[in-house]
Amino acid sequence: TEGTPPAAILATFSNVVATISQYGDYAQISDLLDTQAFDPVLAEYAENFAESMADVFDRVVRDVVIAGTTIQYASTAATRTGASGVGSGMYINSAEIREAVSTLKRQNAKPILDGKFICILHPDNTRDLFADPNVVDAFQQAAPRAGDNPMFSGVLGDYMGVRFVETTNVDIRASLGLSGADVYQVMFLGREAYGVVDLDAQNARMVIHPRGTGGHTDPLEQYGTVGWKAALASVRLNNNYMVRLECNA
Repeated sequence: TEGTPPAAILATFSNVVATISQYGDYAQISDLLDTQAFDPVLAEYAENFAESMADVFDRVVRDVVIAGTTIQYASTAATRTGASGVGSGMYINSAEIREAVSTLKRQNAKPILDGKFICILHPDNTRDLFADPNVVDAFQQAAPRAGDNPMFSGVLGDYMGVRFVETTNVDIRASLGLSGADVYQVMFLGREAYGVVDLDAQNARMVIHPRGTGGHTDPLEQYGTVGWKAALASVRLNNNYMVRLECNA
């Protein structure tokens, strides 16, 4: 009605609960190793544990994200297993990317980075995309013709509104597809598809105890320890903002 404001809208909030868990690992460094090694073993342990910690975080998030309910089966497959399951040769390709992006857009998912959705895929899936003539032609004809062209660098460039992230942490369901085919779970993600919660009181950190600090557990002061610990959780926020492509490679 002219001159009359409409009724105010009341916002609706939904709580999403995540249970934080502790993670960690450590190793012992003996007095002989510490005193006789040519290399700075403590620094090397710390560096490798930092990589291990990042890997654990990645897999914690992965296990939550791949449980999303928006599923796309490659090619003519309708399920993961059984007579209509994902079988040999049902690879990720330009058509599968186009379908996944279309699904995200239909569900009003927003891009994450530079106007692009994110696709997390295995190096085996990358190999398959470089065998797709549509993908190869796009990089040959549209990408910059220089050393950073994906055909030279071997790193997938942006394609069809997708930025690719390659990792061996992609979940592979070994021999669970049609006739024992491996099923790769490739993820397409939009903004706010999932969240990660950490515990401020227990931020990720390295924990180092030198030799001689073990008390009665190390009566001869024979070893020290180096390790890491953290507390975090991941949770899906909106299943409509993610697509899990199940395919072979």
